[in-house]
Parts: sequence; C-alpha cells; structure tokens
Amino acid sequence: MNVTEYIASGILESYVMGAVSDQERREVECLSSIYPDIRHELDQLSEALENYALLHSVEPPASVKDKLLQQLDFEKPIEKETIIRPMPVDMTAGETTTGLAFRATWVVAASMGLLLLLFSLFLLSQLRTNQKTLAATRTANETLQSEMRQLRDNQNQASQALALLRQPGLRTLELRGNEKAPQGTMLVLWNTRTHQVAVDVRSLPSLPSDKQYQLWSMVNGKPVDAGVFEATNGTAVIQRLNRSVSRADAFAVTVENRGGSPTPTLSTLLALATVNS
Repeated sequence: MNVTEYIASGILESYVMGAVSDQERREVECLSSIYPDIRHELDQLSEALENYALLHSVEPPASVKDKLLQQLDFEKPIEKETIIRPMPVDMTAGETTTGLAFRATWVVAASMGLLLLLFSLFLLSQLRTNQKTLAATRTANETLQSEMRQLRDNQNQASQALALLRQPGLRTLELRGNEKAPQGTMLVLWNTRTHQVAVDVRSLPSLPSDKQYQLWSMVNGKPVDAGVFEATNGTAVIQRLNRSVSRADAFAVTVENRGGSPTPTLSTLLALATVNS
C-alpha cells in the first residue's frame, strides 16, 4: 500500500472532522493501527483542529451566567403534610353483594343439575325403549326363522312325497276315524316296490305337545311300527315317514307318546283300513 498517496487523498482530514462513512471510519482506524505514518499524521491533524478551535473560540458575556442562575431555582420547596384518611367501607353492601352472588351461583348450579337429571332420564327412557325394540325384533326374527325352517321341512317333505307319487307301484289307502274321531280322515301312500310310506292328513283331532300319531302296518295280525306323524289339518302337506314297509295287510293309527312306541296302545286306536289285493 502507498501510504503517502493515502495520506494525500484527504481521507484523514475528513475523518478528523467527522465527515466519513462508517466503512471509511473503520478503514482509517484499521490502517492507523497498522502504519505508524498514518497514525502520526492523524494525531497531528487532531491536534491542529483542536488548536484552531481554541484560537477562534468566543467567551460568552458575563450576563448570560446571571440569567441562567436566576432561571434555575435550587431552593427546595416546602413539602406540605399530606393527611391520608381511610375511606369508609359499607359492610352491609358487601354482605348484600356476597349474598346475591352466592344465590346466583346456587341457582345456576341447581339449574345445571336439573338439566343433567332430565337428560339422564331421557337417555334412560331411550335405552329402555331401544331394549324393548331389540327384544321384539329378536323375537320376531326367531319366529321368522322357525317358520322358514318349517317351510323348508314342508317343502322337502312335499318334494319327497311328489317323488314317491311319481314312482310306479304306489298304492293309496283312505283311513277314516272311528267313534273316537268320527270326522277323522287321512290317506296312506305306500309304494310296494320301494317300500316307502307317506301320509296325507285331511282331518284329525289336535294332540297335546307330548303326544303324536303313529302308523302301524299289520302283518299276519301283528302290528309293525311304520313311523310317527303330526296332525297337519288342512295344510295339504304330505308327510313322508322314516320307516320302510315291505309288507302290509292293513294300516292302523293310534295316539302314542311323542317319539313313538314299540307296541300300539289299543285304547287309542282311531282308524283301521285293510289293503286290498
């Protein structure tokens, strides 16, 4: 760096007079700390500027000092005693305000409690109603399922009976009720080739839930179990029995305990019909 040119640029004079930017000021301070010539020149300029200011300074008139002292009052002001009096407190008003606030709070709390109670009762009522509806729906569903199962069973029996009717070797016998069932009538469908048996109940008395009708095939005067069936009056349902009858001279019907009996109860005999050759 050419120190002589830098000093001659006038930047140092501007620095001393405060006419430089922040960047130029930092630059001068940095270079003056590095180069002694710049530091020496900067000191001389500062001293010359100070001497110039002292040489051309003007002393103010003596009257200015007196005017300033008159305007400035250095005496302490006299402090007046301040009397602090307590403000009167109306205890009755405070008690009244507190009582009103307590009553308002109690009324709000009671109202909220009443609303919660009513809402709880409403929810409880809705819950009970929904439970009743659900129970009724379940009952209806169970009833519907039971009816559907019964319909499927009837359809299966009808399909089997129809297949039985279409097969060759079918014989049909009509059984009429005796004095114990004077209005009773039914058909026995017996296939002599396949040995299958079915019944078509037209009219028979209804039985208790623990009783069933039982069909018997008479062979050489001896009864042989041919299966149990229900009194499906007027439903036009042909019931196929789960027994195989290879030979029969006659067919008879008795009332037995549910599930059937190995031997017939003669006192409950309702109908008897012989098989014509």
